[in-house]
Amino acid sequence: MEKSLNDTILIGDQRTLTFGAKIGKGERLQFLSPSKIVEGVELVGEPSLDTTLLGGDSLQLQSQFIITSFDSGSYRLPKFQALLFREGGGVDTLTFDTGTLEVRTIEIDTTTYRPFDLKGQIEYPVTVKEVLTYVGVGALLVATLYFLYRAIKRVRSKRGLFTKKRESEPAHIVALRELEKLREGKLWLDDQKLFFTHLADILRLYIQERYSFPTMESTSAEILEQLLSEKIEPELFKELSSLFSLSDLVKFAKYIAHPAECEESLPVAIKFINSSYIAQIEENREQLPNNSE
Repeated sequence: MEKSLNDTILIGDQRTLTFGAKIGKGERLQFLSPSKIVEGVELVGEPSLDTTLLGGDSLQLQSQFIITSFDSGSYRLPKFQALLFREGGGVDTLTFDTGTLEVRTIEIDTTTYRPFDLKGQIEYPVTVKEVLTYVGVGALLVATLYFLYRAIKRVRSKRGLFTKKRESEPAHIVALRELEKLREGKLWLDDQKLFFTHLADILRLYIQERYSFPTMESTSAEILEQLLSEKIEPELFKELSSLFSLSDLVKFAKYIAHPAECEESLPVAIKFINSSYIAQIEENREQLPNNSE
């Protein structure tokens, strides 16, 4: 038997009677809810039942009854019962002792017939351990906020958490450097899908910077359609279109490209970037004012 009950309560307070028993998996326990506790004590709501698996073939059953009283006095609570249905078909009766409940009223000052004031909360001196705990929590909070602030700045500036700020490099320089790393790594020999993913992302980022339209969420067909309005040589446009098509086949259609196709994709990307950069220089030169007049 398990019992959870404070022996003394004030009028109107509620207390919980807790009864528990351990049974086998094939057994069933039914706690009987009494229709009446005892004169002066009332049952609040319906009893609850919780089941806990202890491991093996055992279960822990726990039933809780909430009681209250609105009359002061001492109450001998009746014994609660439960039926244990054995696996073989037998039924046993279990009895749980509940003890005595003391219900008290608020004390009255007989000289003034006023209730005694509640005693104030006892205050204990603050210890060094408590101070260190608050200091530690505060320091951890400050450090967390600091690193969160640095992380947000890093994302916004697209740089490392502890690196110094540097001037942004031209898009063609960044793209050509990344293509060179891709060529040296020969990733297509191990993972063609990852190779074409990196290759396509390098081109997408460059095109986005060079031609000022979003590419990272666009399909290859949408990107090529946007490039039709740019001054790109037809033959180069055809090669770039073939590169994007091959990339999509490998990434989405499980196509296995020949190693030569993978290697030939890099020069196409480099040629496109160099050509578009030269075209950009010429466009900027044409926009300069004519100083010969």
